[in-house]
Amino acid sequence: METAVLRKRIWIYIINTIVYHGIGFAIALPFLLVLKLHIVFYILISLGFATVLSFVLACLVLKISGGYTFASALLKVKHVSSDGGKINNRQILILAIFQSIAIFALFDLIYFLKNQTERGVIDRLSDSFAIDNNL
Repeated sequence: METAVLRKRIWIYIINTIVYHGIGFAIALPFLLVLKLHIVFYILISLGFATVLSFVLACLVLKISGGYTFASALLKVKHVSSDGGKINNRQILILAIFQSIAIFALFDLIYFLKNQTERGVIDRLSDSFAIDNNL
């Protein structure tokens, strides 16, 4: 079981943030345009909606796929429990919460870059590993 390299983890965070929040903004756009809000309120509401939707999507995708997100499936990186088994519901919730809120993902990336470690803060909190299935 080899943990995923830093370069792959960075791409996973970037792609997941773009995909999850992009879907949230795309779904929110038609509803918010009808409301004729000021642009600041539109941005705040759509950002909140995108974050909530990205959390729901992250939970569903992690649960259904057994540890993969959109980006990690492309890069063949899977989240597993610290004992090497499937991630449980608690771990899925923790991973989804911290991956769907962009500022937490940014802090985790900074932690990765600063400490050059194999496990980030999110992995430590969820008691999981991101392993490379490409090897």
